[in-house]
Amino acid sequence: MSEIAPRKAGFPVGLTIATAIAFVLLCGLGTWQVQRLHWKEGLLARIEKLKTAPALPLVQVLTAQTKPEDLAWTRVSVDCGDVASPPLPLVYGVREGDVIWRAQAPCAILAGPYDMILVDRGLVPGLTGQVSPPARAFDAPRRVVGVLTPIAQLGGDRAEVLKRFPGRKPAPLVLMAEQETPAAAGLTPAPLPVEISNRHLEYALTWFGLAVTLLFIYAAMLWRRLKS
Repeated sequence: MSEIAPRKAGFPVGLTIATAIAFVLLCGLGTWQVQRLHWKEGLLARIEKLKTAPALPLVQVLTAQTKPEDLAWTRVSVDCGDVASPPLPLVYGVREGDVIWRAQAPCAILAGPYDMILVDRGLVPGLTGQVSPPARAFDAPRRVVGVLTPIAQLGGDRAEVLKRFPGRKPAPLVLMAEQETPAAAGLTPAPLPVEISNRHLEYALTWFGLAVTLLFIYAAMLWRRLKS
């Protein structure tokens, strides 16, 4: 009776396809982190330049043919008109590990297609650390100097607030107040983040490193399979 020869292992098509898909995904994540790195470096450079940039009239900035997202971190000044509205809810946030609450208010303007902009007036220091703060009312803003931030970057709460003004045409931006005249009692302007981390290079190297490691593992498995 003849002895049955051992079956030779074929080329692992399924393993190869799975490895290729995983490799492409890992490289894609690494590439995305590199893109984020360039974006973050540009943002940090813009914030650094902002520290000495003069404030432009808000009317001039909003009537220019510029996309709202391109106006991020632009320093502006505006004289606010009154907007009939009950006090707006405070906005929750975290700053240096503490729960904080930020005050916001509408500001009537006449700039291009917009007749209102939401003003972030800064922190309410007396409420730091509170989970459910009481409602607070402040005098309406008058003259405000601050920086613009697209409302889409600040979360859904801000956009929900604008629904309280159905007859208005609000700008898709928030004016983060640096200074108010007269100063708002009980508020501390805090327009810029305390610290903006930039670890995207580290993340990119991690994803690319995993992609290279995957290739080594695949090559080792393929070599052992074909050798056997």
